[in-house]
Amino acid sequence: MPPEKMSDESEQKWQAIFAEYGRTQKTYSTMGALHSLAQYWVENEIIIERAAKNEADENGPKWKPNWNDADSVGEWHSERDIARDMHDKTMIPMHRFSCIVMLYSTIERELLRLVENLEKEDGPQKLKWKNIRADSKVEQISKFCEVFFGFRLADCSQYNAVTELQKIRDCIIHCLGDVGLSADKDFLVKLRDKRRGFIVHPNNDIHIDEECIKQFLVEIWAFFVSVFDTLKWEIASHWQGDKLGKAFERLTQ
Repeated sequence: MPPEKMSDESEQKWQAIFAEYGRTQKTYSTMGALHSLAQYWVENEIIIERAAKNEADENGPKWKPNWNDADSVGEWHSERDIARDMHDKTMIPMHRFSCIVMLYSTIERELLRLVENLEKEDGPQKLKWKNIRADSKVEQISKFCEVFFGFRLADCSQYNAVTELQKIRDCIIHCLGDVGLSADKDFLVKLRDKRRGFIVHPNNDIHIDEECIKQFLVEIWAFFVSVFDTLKWEIASHWQGDKLGKAFERLTQ
């Protein structure tokens, strides 16, 4: 039998989808990458917490505390915390460290995609972004965009979040998260007063709470939206609305 012909309604729907993608392809992959990373973080938080609860149920205290006795309750929680120790003290911190590193790497990759799309519009430049002198890849790309395409990434909303993320990422990569070893020690200690969920002691390891990851994801999303608005590049309707908020809802289900 010949394949069934698509209905006129379905054909119009898919034509509209393809037409929108054609208008938004310069931004679609970037927003998709950020959304995918947010989902990855959320799903792994859930998996690790579920595993921690299972471990506590299987190997934690098998006795019932006297809920009216503070010492009994404290001892019960202490035994349960010991059963969860690997998940709470190793897996969750390392997972969040890795997500900070992945988010910054995503920024770098998507800014390279930005340069590629700019050069598709205006043609390749004689000088490449990697030939620009700067302290980081992001700064190289920012200076490149300013010189050849007439706009500054630093003028876009939430650019400061990119800089702050880089400092945290550098401490994780180069100092294993030990603030005392970081060249940005003073910056990071001051940052704790600004950034919710970012806990720092001058001579100890960085501690990253759930709220810190959320805030960075939201701010980096807003940064790229601002970049694309500056360039007047359309963002697909699929990425409109509170996409990240919907992903974060999984954490409370």
